Amino acid sequence: MAKKVLVVDDDRLNVTLIQFALKEQSYLVQSAEDGLKGLEAVKSFMPDLIVLDVQMPNMSGFEFLNELKSIPGASHIPVIMLTANENMQDIFRGEGAIDYFVKPVNTPKLLAKIRACLGS
Repeated sequence: MAKKVLVVDDDRLNVTLIQFALKEQSYLVQSAEDGLKGLEAVKSFMPDLIVLDVQMPNMSGFEFLNELKSIPGASHIPVIMLTANENMQDIFRGEGAIDYFVKPVNTPKLLAKIRACLGS
């Protein structure tokens, strides 16, 4: 069974690039353009991993992480954050993210981290 990845980011180009790379590696991928839609996608798609942007309209990545904890069965889902700020590692880990990448994202490194997290 293919692993499922949810990409939550309002930058359509970024989402398209990440989705393409993930699909090339046979992951099932769904995307959402903001945190609110991302939470709905978690409930219906129940991903194995989430790639999450920090700055989005309607709900920030940090607010998303906080709300994610309240969804039954979702608190264990690993989250990789995407940010424009290089100095946020301690904050992300404190919020429950397993890792972060600075934009523009190095796609091969992101894929390697996803493979390592999912054991695939």
